[in-house]
Amino acid sequence: MSDEKKSEGSDRITRRGFVTHAAAAGVGGGLVHIVGGKPGGLRAEPAPTSAGGVEGASGESRATAEIPRRPFGNTGTDIPIVGLGAGSRFYGSTPDDESAAELIRAAIDRGVAFVETGANYGPDGLSEKRIGLAMKTHREGVFLETKVDERGYDGAMREMERSLTRMNTDRLDLVLHHLLSSEEMVAEVAAPNGAEKAIRQMMDQGVVKHRGFSAHLPSVALAGIERLDPQAIQLPINAVRVPDFEAEVVPAAAEAGIAIIAMKTCGNGFFFPANATTPDRIERYGPPPGAWDRWDLPTWNDYIHYVLSLPVSTATIGIDSFFTLEGVVAAASSYEPLSPNRMASIHERAQIFSSTGYWIPRDARRGDG
Repeated sequence: MSDEKKSEGSDRITRRGFVTHAAAAGVGGGLVHIVGGKPGGLRAEPAPTSAGGVEGASGESRATAEIPRRPFGNTGTDIPIVGLGAGSRFYGSTPDDESAAELIRAAIDRGVAFVETGANYGPDGLSEKRIGLAMKTHREGVFLETKVDERGYDGAMREMERSLTRMNTDRLDLVLHHLLSSEEMVAEVAAPNGAEKAIRQMMDQGVVKHRGFSAHLPSVALAGIERLDPQAIQLPINAVRVPDFEAEVVPAAAEAGIAIIAMKTCGNGFFFPANATTPDRIERYGPPPGAWDRWDLPTWNDYIHYVLSLPVSTATIGIDSFFTLEGVVAAASSYEPLSPNRMASIHERAQIFSSTGYWIPRDARRGDG
């Protein structure tokens, strides 16, 4: 059977068949982990069999693979080095609410206990609602993040209260201002009646534990660090380095003890032919023709290990299937810091994607001229 056929079958795996499938893959030559290819940007290849018993054929052995943890900045909290991104790749790929909740529960059981979402992820808060189904049984031990889009006090307070209800929880481990896109927006949330006041008030009440913001531009991130004194920031950080957060933002945040959450670690699927069924997105945000056919492209593990070799607290990945989850677990449990030469090689080979992704500056997007 071809790798493509294997992948097509794997995307239909339910949680019930998850352990059985993984064990069968292990018997055939090591845990299957994920690199490039189809569908969902994934294909199977033999993975290392040295991480926490992952080579075993039994469900018990498979469950022993450990996800390393790191300090969440200088907050005194530790979190897993990989997190479940519950954005569009999650809520747009899972077929129904219960399937999505089962995927979240499986991720938490496997040690991927950092779950990030946003107040307006998906139609009518679909992402938070699906997370809420999982939180009914799996809230304990989970680091739960959401984001507010409202920039004023009243709107941000309403969003946080709604998020608590949707996710069936009485506390939020982290609330971020979602996508601050200009220095003016930083000033808006920091104003006397801005959204920052609402978040801090919820912290005073013990409802929110940590605060911060997300941004897609280094200049805005630096302005936010200076103005908001965040405990955490979430940024698009990957081997392509467009835009380049490694030059100034990552060192500044690390020195200040700010937790760095990497997103777009694997390019939101655009570094693999994952979005081939959405030609409009490929036209606007995809790589040049033929990019995915190159033999020397970085692998899935390359992208994840590159980001983890930076001073980040965690790398979030959009988990759209049990097959993808298995790849995330394998990459995290096999991680060892990369040498500078190895990182430079991955960065160089990733440059074919330097104009790829909706989060990069508009003038660098291939489809936007």
